[in-house]
Amino acid sequence: MPSPRSLDLLVRAAQLYYEEGRSQHEVAAAIGVSGSSVSRILAAAREQGIVVITVRDPRRVVRREACLEVRLAERFGLSEVRVATVPNGVRTIDAAAVLAARFFAERVEGLRRVGLGWGVTVDRFAELMELESVHPSLTICPLVGGLPTDVGPAGNTSMEVLATRAGATSYRFESPAVVESRQTWAALQRESSITAAIRRAELVEFAMVGIGCYGQNNARRVVSAMRLTPREAHQLSSQSPAGDICGRFFDIEGRPLGLPTLERVIGVSLDQLRKVPKVVAVAAGAEKSPGVLGALRTGVLDGIVLDEKLALAVLELADAVPIRP
Repeated sequence: MPSPRSLDLLVRAAQLYYEEGRSQHEVAAAIGVSGSSVSRILAAAREQGIVVITVRDPRRVVRREACLEVRLAERFGLSEVRVATVPNGVRTIDAAAVLAARFFAERVEGLRRVGLGWGVTVDRFAELMELESVHPSLTICPLVGGLPTDVGPAGNTSMEVLATRAGATSYRFESPAVVESRQTWAALQRESSITAAIRRAELVEFAMVGIGCYGQNNARRVVSAMRLTPREAHQLSSQSPAGDICGRFFDIEGRPLGLPTLERVIGVSLDQLRKVPKVVAVAAGAEKSPGVLGALRTGVLDGIVLDEKLALAVLELADAVPIRP
C-alpha cells in the first residue's frame, strides 16, 4: 500500500470525496485503505493546499424564480413549487437544498409526523436546515430502509441529522433498502420490525423525498445493489425506466415499473406515498430531467423544489415527450 501521504494518494482521495461526492467508506474501498485513514488523508490534502475550501452562505443569495414556479404548478397540478436561482459561486445542489430547507421551516409548525426519503439533495437539505425553535412533539421517520451507499446508523443519516436540528424524535428503519433476491425480500416483509416501520411511514402527514434518475448516481447504485441477473436486467431495461422515488422506479410517463425491482425494495410503495397528505420532492441538476418528469407524472407529488436549469429542462422535456393516449 502506498504511503497515505503520497501526492497521488492525496489527490485521488480528494477527487473521489470532493469532486465525485463519494462517502468516506467508498473512498477507503477505492484507494485501498481503512475507513479510519480517510479522514486523516483528506485532512492532509487540505493542509498541503491540494484542497482549498471556501465557505459561503448560499441562503443570503438564493432567490426564487416566480415565473418558472407558476409554469410548473400549472403544468403538473402542484400546490407547492419552489425554483431556486443559482448565483455564481453557489453549487446547484446547495441552491435547491436551501429552498427546500426554507420550505420545511415554513411548514413544520403544527406537523406531528414527517417522513424522509433519501438522496444527495435530501442529505444537503437536512444539513442546511436551521429552525428558530425546537419541535419536541414532532416525530421523523424514514420512508425506506438504508440506502446502499449510506454508512450512517441503519442507513438513516439524513433523518437523524434533521431530527437533531429540529429537536424531534426519530425512528430508525432497521433494514437495508435494497436486497439481492425476491426470497430475501419476501422474508423481510414478514418481520414485525419492518412492518411496523412501513406502517409508521404510511401514517406521516408530510414527506420530503429525493428523485433519482435511472443510470445516474444513487439510482445506478440502487440497481447495482439489487444484483440483477442478465435476464432480470433485460426485464428492467425493457420497461424504459426513467427514475425512482425511494427506490420505486417508474417510466417517463409516470407508470410504476413491475418486476424485478418491485420485489427488491424494503419501504413504502408509490401507492402508499400517494396517500400521504403532502409529498414534496427536492432535486438538482438539469441532467435529472427524465427522472423528475416521470416523478411529476406519477401523481405522488404535491410539491417540488428544483433549481432553475432543471425546472426549464423538465418543462422542455414535457413538451418533447408527451404522455401517450
